Amino acid sequence: MNPKRLTVKFAVAATALLSGCASPTTGRVRDAHLLWSGDPATRKIASVRQAGPFYERVETADGASRSSIRPFIRTKIEAPSQDATHLEVLWPLYARETRGRESAWRFLVFFGMDKDFGDGDAPLDDDDAVADTAAGRSPQDRTWFFPFWFSGTTRDGEDYAALFPIAGTIREMYWQRIRFGMFPVWCDWDRAGHHTWSVLWPFVQRQTGDGRDAWRIIPFWGRTRVEGKLESHFILWPIWTSARHFGVNPGEDWMLWPLAGGVDRANESATLVLPPFFHFAHGRGKLPDYRKINAPWPLVMLRDDKYRHSRWFFPFWLHRWTTDGKADNLSVLWPFWHARRLDSPAATIREWSLFPILHSSRSTRPSTDSGDASLEESYFRAWPLWSVREDPENRFVRIPDFSFRRRAGQLERNFLGMFTLYTAGQSRDSESGNVRIDREALWGLWRRGRDDAGTYRLDRIWPLWERREENGARRWSVLGGLFGRESVDADSPSRWRFFF
Repeated sequence: MNPKRLTVKFAVAATALLSGCASPTTGRVRDAHLLWSGDPATRKIASVRQAGPFYERVETADGASRSSIRPFIRTKIEAPSQDATHLEVLWPLYARETRGRESAWRFLVFFGMDKDFGDGDAPLDDDDAVADTAAGRSPQDRTWFFPFWFSGTTRDGEDYAALFPIAGTIREMYWQRIRFGMFPVWCDWDRAGHHTWSVLWPFVQRQTGDGRDAWRIIPFWGRTRVEGKLESHFILWPIWTSARHFGVNPGEDWMLWPLAGGVDRANESATLVLPPFFHFAHGRGKLPDYRKINAPWPLVMLRDDKYRHSRWFFPFWLHRWTTDGKADNLSVLWPFWHARRLDSPAATIREWSLFPILHSSRSTRPSTDSGDASLEESYFRAWPLWSVREDPENRFVRIPDFSFRRRAGQLERNFLGMFTLYTAGQSRDSESGNVRIDREALWGLWRRGRDDAGTYRLDRIWPLWERREENGARRWSVLGGLFGRESVDADSPSRWRFFF
């Protein structure tokens, strides 16, 4: 059967179920962050509809939406205010994203990208297109079937293609450009102002450009000269290496691996024994507070400078902090216990975790009026039993919550979200102070809602019974809307409604 027809039939069946499965928006801010474009108003969830654990649609106040068919079938995210869409099908197999005149896709390890930088026919009210056209930029595209085929056009209009390892040219990857023939027999590349060619890579290499002149015949001999900065050599790499440094931190260093090494520079002196296992360094000149000890690496590492300190006794004790006391990170029996503290003008963060079960974090920021700290966000998770997220206007509880994230990511929206059996949301209106609470279980089949002002009341056991009162409007129905009664407001008469 046609897969497209199957998708349509599934969507129709899901839509039929949605009539009785609207879920509360109260407190649900986690889902909005993915679609948030910067305006705090868009963090408000406008509607949530579900069809059991298999379908969910979330909409924000600015018209952005996420619809998920689970498990792992299809998720589509649309954000009209950003002119952006994101599609996931059988995640992680396929994903596609568009934003304005840019689009990118991925299927397994195959990648594609298109960017339209505009042309002479660009509309005059499209500022980006006009600017790109004035800059002489061409449309850009990329099709990579990694690691075998690479082709595309750069934003400067340069075409490239390569069939690895036979021959070709690749641009805008790690390098500005790389060419090869029967790799590793021959290749050359340009990167960061340097040009390098290699025969039987990586054994024979020659590098020039930007004051650099280097030869490498690995492992026998190599030399690098950077005008005014560096002159280094190696013989039987990595057994013997040495370098002379010029400029702001002149001096010398050497290493006879695996026996010993030394550093004697204007700002640092170091001794290495059985490198890299034992390393003892101290600062001088412009770095009098610097100290580094590895004894042995990577089990014992100590660092100090004027602003930062660390003590690393892996895996028992890992501690990093700053001299001014504004940042502190501590791990005990890594990765099981971790605590973090950060104080900055923008926010104060306190968090701790007992992996993988418990995690707690709290972020506060100074109030612009009084200078007192105010809550920005708090989060607590007892995995997989429940999670609680709270900000100044919202509080949201999930039971159970199998996610390790406070935000909704790919795994959450395509799979883990379908296992949440109970949620409780609380939202406070910033103007009136009215608090609204919604609770639901079994993906909206049971709901109960109330507010402080007495203007909102909801009770539902779907499809048997539903009663809703909000701002004077009243409605009740039975058997999923087979029949019921409703009034638009307190002053209007009630009327009966029937399925037919």
